[in-house]
Amino acid sequence: MRQITTERLIIRPLHMVDHDELEAILLDPAVVRYTRYRDVKTPTNFTAIFESHFLNTAYTFGIETKDEHKLIGFYEFHPEDATGILTYALAQSAWGKGYVAEVGSAMMAYGFNVLNFERIEAHYASTNPRSGKVMQKMGMRDLGSMGTFPSPHTGEIRQVMAYELKKADWIMDNQQVEAV
Repeated sequence: MRQITTERLIIRPLHMVDHDELEAILLDPAVVRYTRYRDVKTPTNFTAIFESHFLNTAYTFGIETKDEHKLIGFYEFHPEDATGILTYALAQSAWGKGYVAEVGSAMMAYGFNVLNFERIEAHYASTNPRSGKVMQKMGMRDLGSMGTFPSPHTGEIRQVMAYELKKADWIMDNQQVEAV
């Protein structure tokens, strides 16, 4: 993957030098509370997944600030047939600044144009409605609930909500923007 820049961010492949910064992000329980990485709880667990999953892939990207060149999170797709299932996480210090939505616009284009997904889908726990709002800002459509599931850690019952963006809709929306 090439490097992609937005107004405030650099989206790029992850490298070995990112290990410690990404480890600090993923070992923060508040950051991973609602992600598939909530079971990564030790440096050893992190290193294994960092080397096997985060490096040398066309599907996983670091998010770096332009001004400080600091890694603040990651954005990734998990391919399932012609669909990319989206996961993202940011360091707490980067929350509330609109970074995920900013990255999302560029990454939707990458997912459709480079990875050739026909559809991008994202999920969030109903107890984390801010993620749903971010998905809306990225142009995704609310699919509603996928069902209720107990949290594997607390037993708390959560509704898992889904959003999607289809390539045809993305193309249509982007053509309308260009025509304006």
